[in-house]
Amino acid sequence: MFRKNSIFIKILILMLSGTILISVLLMFASSSISERILLDQVVRNASANMNLMKDDLLSYHDQVVNTMLQVNRSKEFRNYITKPANTPLEQIKLVIALGRYMDLYKDYLSPENSHIIVSGIPGEGGRHYSSNSLKWDKIPQDFVSKFMNHNGQVQNRIQYYSSLDLFSESVPYDNYLFAAKPLIDTTTNRMYGYVAVVMDELNIYRKYKPYISDGIHISLISSDGTVLSSNNKKLISKKNTSLLSIATDTSVKHQGVWSDTDEKQTYISYFLPEYNAYLVEEIDQLTAFKSLYRISSEILKVVILILIISMIFVYSLSRRITRPLNNLVKTMRDSKGDNLKYHPLQEDGSYETNVLTKAYNRFITKIDQYTEKLVYEQQERRKADLNALQMQINPHFLYNTLSSIKYLAKMNRTDQVDETINSLISMLQSTLGSTEDRVTVEQEIETLQHYVNIKQIRYGEQIAVHYEIEESCSELLVPKLIIQPFVENAFFHAFPGCPSGNIQVFIRRQDEFLIIEIIDDGIGMSAVEDQINEQKRQHLSGIGINNVHSRIQLLFGSPYGVRIESEPGYGTVVRITLPILEKQEAA
Repeated sequence: MFRKNSIFIKILILMLSGTILISVLLMFASSSISERILLDQVVRNASANMNLMKDDLLSYHDQVVNTMLQVNRSKEFRNYITKPANTPLEQIKLVIALGRYMDLYKDYLSPENSHIIVSGIPGEGGRHYSSNSLKWDKIPQDFVSKFMNHNGQVQNRIQYYSSLDLFSESVPYDNYLFAAKPLIDTTTNRMYGYVAVVMDELNIYRKYKPYISDGIHISLISSDGTVLSSNNKKLISKKNTSLLSIATDTSVKHQGVWSDTDEKQTYISYFLPEYNAYLVEEIDQLTAFKSLYRISSEILKVVILILIISMIFVYSLSRRITRPLNNLVKTMRDSKGDNLKYHPLQEDGSYETNVLTKAYNRFITKIDQYTEKLVYEQQERRKADLNALQMQINPHFLYNTLSSIKYLAKMNRTDQVDETINSLISMLQSTLGSTEDRVTVEQEIETLQHYVNIKQIRYGEQIAVHYEIEESCSELLVPKLIIQPFVENAFFHAFPGCPSGNIQVFIRRQDEFLIIEIIDDGIGMSAVEDQINEQKRQHLSGIGINNVHSRIQLLFGSPYGVRIESEPGYGTVVRITLPILEKQEAA
């Protein structure tokens, strides 16, 4: 029988929940990543295709430009549409001249699947010409004002238009667009007519038809919002301001590509200044990626099957894991225990944990007693170690210091006598006057400075000691007398025969460690790699590195201690590694 708060039930629920959650997350992540990878590939291919479309459209535009330039420079066309013909003979001459010109330059006057219309200005008695006799039998009187006049001025440039009602009075066009340009007299700068190239929209459509597939729509939309060409024929010649806004924002603000993640739509847009229009490709991801979504549904079925299998496996595994614990719980529950004092741990866990807690409460009091005794003994040992360390101050150092004071007194150098005595008193107070085994970095450096002052008063300042301590380290706690032995060793052993020398003391944080480095530029030491630290320890005077190293490991454990690096002629580096210990932590 399973209890509702048993470990088995909790493990079962946890493992099943984790399995389900991970499976669902992996499914959605793989689907999302696959969709993103596929979309990126589609966008790259579409961008490359768009460049090909642009090239084809620009090539077609060049044909239109050449046609208009040929008409504009032709005096035959100008005479035909503007020159008066008072007799039939004069009119026939104009027609013959134009016919000859057309035969001579017909290859330059016929862009593929199009025809040209050249007309004088309506209302001024001009004529008109059309290369397609079925069209333009009547001149639209408002053509100039409607398509070529902007803000009261005629624009002397090629412009593309699409209009359903342009030729409604004659034979209407289905899905046609046209390019128009005024004909200007270069000497008078006066418009005497216009030329229009009428194109079947299918000719534009064929430029991008190979790149259309399910979910991909391509349109050419002018800057005023009129759709000039589209694979959706219902949009042609109609205003579509929403598509224009998307095309403009995509081209200007998003460097040509923009995805609407909410609507699952991606847009690629390039502005074609020659057409004064945007070439826009719309990718409907829900349609274009139908195969991917079908695969996702298949993956979902597989995931559900795997989940069912996983549930069976998790159930079996959970039973196997908790069975030994259940047996242990049964054994502890049936035992009568002993006379151990009850230790009040809270029993608010699972059923099995509560039973273990009751047994633990019966035994923990005894363990606490042994623990308290062990802690007390360790504390006493630490105090004894500290007292022993404090008594190891080199008597020779005291003798030399007192001899120095005597010498300074004989020389009547009373200021230095006072300074030396004050430094000695301060140092003795720091080392012998307190049984505290930890001091702040600031206090340890102060003690060290007293020692250095004494050494420099006796021997001069040929050996300089420099300090570089991070400000954040000043109030951190360190074991007492942890730096002075290494500085003392440097004074005695690092500079024999040297006229001068430098000792650097660096203290800094490094991750969760406090790093203290004592570096000298003395003669250095040499040793085999495996023996280097042990041999170099023997060179240290005073308290000694063995005591310092053992003391650190006694206080903080094996990850901490002292490490020495030295080479002959390059000096010695002593690195002390300690934990970061704040004052409140020590308390």
